[in-house]
Amino acid sequence: MDLSQNEKLTLVKYALNILDGWGASNLQTEAILAVSPEQHARLKVTPATVPIGPSTLERVHLVVEIDGLLRSTFESSHFINNFINVRSHATNLNGYAPIEHIERGDLTALKRLKQYVREMARNAERERDQ
Repeated sequence: MDLSQNEKLTLVKYALNILDGWGASNLQTEAILAVSPEQHARLKVTPATVPIGPSTLERVHLVVEIDGLLRSTFESSHFINNFINVRSHATNLNGYAPIEHIERGDLTALKRLKQYVREMARNAERERDQ
């Protein structure tokens, strides 16, 4: 599906809001979305002047999907932010907070986090159905 520049910018702005809600620093946000500090600053002020490449768009989609899965798993944004920022000894997190897994901008880490959160969402759904 081809998106218009406006649709891409809307998704990027949404992802920026998500990351802001998660408490991600500017450095973390820039790494996660693979944008330079200059692009990040321009996205906040004059987003239409920033070209959105395929790599950034893929990362934006992953952030939006992770957030959606978290919203279907947890009942409040407090729990979402708590999950993202609190260290966990769950098998996949190995004592790190989820944000720490993705803060370096590794695309594979983002994909792994999405898969982990998808499994959490499935388990939460099963529990609600019982």
